[in-house]
Amino acid sequence: MGRGRRASKRGNFKNHGSRNSSSRGRGNFKNKRKFNSDGDRKNDAESDNKRQKLQPAKESEPLVETSSSSESEEEVKPYTQLLSMFKSGNRAQQVLTSDEEETEDVGSEDESKEADSRSEGDSVSELGDDEMEEEVDEELDIEDDEEEEIGLLGVEEADEVGEDHEELDDEEHEYESEEEPSGDEEEMGSSTDPYHLHYEREMNESLLEILISPKPYETQELNWKALGRMVIHLPAKVDRKMEKPKAVLLGETTEKYVIPGSLPILKAGIPLVDYGVKSQLCANLDKRPLSDSSTQTAEELLSPLQHELFSLAYEYRDIYYPEMNYLNSDEIRTVYCLHSLNHVMKSRDKVLLHNAKLKKYKENGQAIDDVEFRDQGLVRPRILIIAPLRNSAVKIVEKLASLLLPVKGQIINKDRFYKEFGEEKDEEDKKENKKSYKPEDYEAVFTGNTDDSFRIGISVAKRTLKLYAGFYKADILIASPLGARTLLADDFDFLCSIEVLVIDQTDILYMQNWDHVLHIFQHLHLQPREQHDTDLGRVRLWALNGYSAHYRQNLIFSSVALPEAVALFSRRGTNFAGKVRVENVVLPSATTVCRVLVQLPQAFHRFPTPTAAQSADDRFHFFTKKILPQYRDLLMSNTLIYVPSYYDYVRLRNHLHKEEYNFGQACEYTPDGKLAQVRNRFFLGKKRLLLYTERLHFYRRLTIKGIHHVVFYQLPTFPNFYPELCNFLQDAFQNPKYRGDGSQTCTVLYSTYDAQRLAAIVGSQRAAEMLTSDRLVHLFVSGGS
Repeated sequence: MGRGRRASKRGNFKNHGSRNSSSRGRGNFKNKRKFNSDGDRKNDAESDNKRQKLQPAKESEPLVETSSSSESEEEVKPYTQLLSMFKSGNRAQQVLTSDEEETEDVGSEDESKEADSRSEGDSVSELGDDEMEEEVDEELDIEDDEEEEIGLLGVEEADEVGEDHEELDDEEHEYESEEEPSGDEEEMGSSTDPYHLHYEREMNESLLEILISPKPYETQELNWKALGRMVIHLPAKVDRKMEKPKAVLLGETTEKYVIPGSLPILKAGIPLVDYGVKSQLCANLDKRPLSDSSTQTAEELLSPLQHELFSLAYEYRDIYYPEMNYLNSDEIRTVYCLHSLNHVMKSRDKVLLHNAKLKKYKENGQAIDDVEFRDQGLVRPRILIIAPLRNSAVKIVEKLASLLLPVKGQIINKDRFYKEFGEEKDEEDKKENKKSYKPEDYEAVFTGNTDDSFRIGISVAKRTLKLYAGFYKADILIASPLGARTLLADDFDFLCSIEVLVIDQTDILYMQNWDHVLHIFQHLHLQPREQHDTDLGRVRLWALNGYSAHYRQNLIFSSVALPEAVALFSRRGTNFAGKVRVENVVLPSATTVCRVLVQLPQAFHRFPTPTAAQSADDRFHFFTKKILPQYRDLLMSNTLIYVPSYYDYVRLRNHLHKEEYNFGQACEYTPDGKLAQVRNRFFLGKKRLLLYTERLHFYRRLTIKGIHHVVFYQLPTFPNFYPELCNFLQDAFQNPKYRGDGSQTCTVLYSTYDAQRLAAIVGSQRAAEMLTSDRLVHLFVSGGS
């Protein structure tokens, strides 16, 4: 992670062991020197030469000694446990790579490069600091010349130069020292910078007790113009009496405790640079020519929604925003990419600044045994972005590149990335031959590469964005839940130092497999099993003490309000900076029931249930006893039963088989041939009932023809699905014998635990009346003359 860590790994462990073995050999030769022949004397001289070569390694301290601090063992008990574990454990390091590096054609090249870089790295570690930095500067001068000639490279040229940059990256420190800190790093030490206030201070014991208590937060409400109604979760009142701060080494400043979050304040008329954003990012964010980005206010560079979201994010508050859609998704992506890059660059500049200070102390002859800089985590990855599909990863990487890279910046392995993550040729052919109409939100999600198994590591430098970096050499990890879970079976150490977690398009993740998302949260901030080149002398104390979960920021974005996402936001995050949950009421003008075009009576049946866990059983019994028997009549044929949950679908299917109903079934696992056959028989009336799952409709958006009655076993997760299915009852989609008879019906089952789904369809005010009314059935009639 820094110069000190590199020296402690390659210099100390290897040379230290060689020094011990050579000293043992020296004792044996010394006792038998008078019996040695000339050949033995020659071997003895060679061993003395080896010892002289290894002698400079004595100047570097072993890893155990560099991590010493002035704190007592009682204060950092987990720190001593990690120290003993790393001391007695296996020293072999395993670099976890992204899944694309495991392919045969690329894997062989990567293995050879890693072997060369390890051999070259060992030789570099024996050089002095000045010699090593001179070599790096010379190579970087060559890199600048190459950039001027080729700029953004083509397919074949980019791969060749990318390989050269990979070799250079492996020879450098893990935090690249290609340039000096960017000049505005001193702001990180300021008392007003959110990064410094959040990560550079320890946690008070009283605050820790509040965060681990059953009810750690108090709620308040706030209204902003773009976000609307916000529920603010702030840590409960703690004892503001601070303990006596302990002096930081060198006596420069005093260490303070973190301050619990307070009500957010929306600032106006302040330049974006004053928010703590790097000037480089501000310049790239401002696309207007001849404008001075250093003086442009946040309102000028960001939209109102972006400004309010960023005002919450840059203070490292947790955010849950359930109103993301295909229209504002790019704005939201810009906010969290800007925040993530700013966090990584500040962390990186902090490490480079401390490396420079350590070098200066060493050059001036000052003792560095008592110097302590806590600026790193247990591993390097700091940002984890969970995205559902590869096309989402492409948008994220493009947004990161546009915000970070100047005109001469480079994306290493860019062409390989687009080859594996870009749109396939088959998709282009399908787009040309497309016949059926799909809604705009469907096109926005499923355009491009829709593979849901991927992971990729990204390392960030000032002028370079390196893709396909090893997971323990990357700053930002982008992965799908399925792609991450396949790695967690073997290794989870790369998740132990995540400081910012972004979950993008949570509603799509819910349609995939929500258990994978929960599995990732269960493996965050676990005690690592290996050292992974970590210099424990640079690791922050709160990370060693196991408090990382209280420092992690969670940013969750979704297009619908999911109870599962709310539970994840509430229970799996204990950020001391506080939480913000956007929770707006649904106005009557925004309800989806108003989009039903056909004249259709819609009966909403409320069934009683005492608990959410028992609601599935109560729903099944209510449906099979009260609703389903009505559809045995010949007049109630061609009925579509919409089932959101696959478990409910299997339960209903078994019941219909047992009761010998004439029905067809269509789920996401049904083959295309059988699915077409079932749809045709349903349209002709040969199948009186059709079980239809929500995931099939989500992934395919099929046009089901011949529906005469529709039954919502449970309200849809996506509110726009309700009018889509109801509008299939129009005459244009009907069998000719049913056209214009006006006997279509719609039946909906709901309980008190479906309040969010009900509010999205009928409106918040009307949903509250339906949930508290004494009547169990409510009737709506849409359409009409």
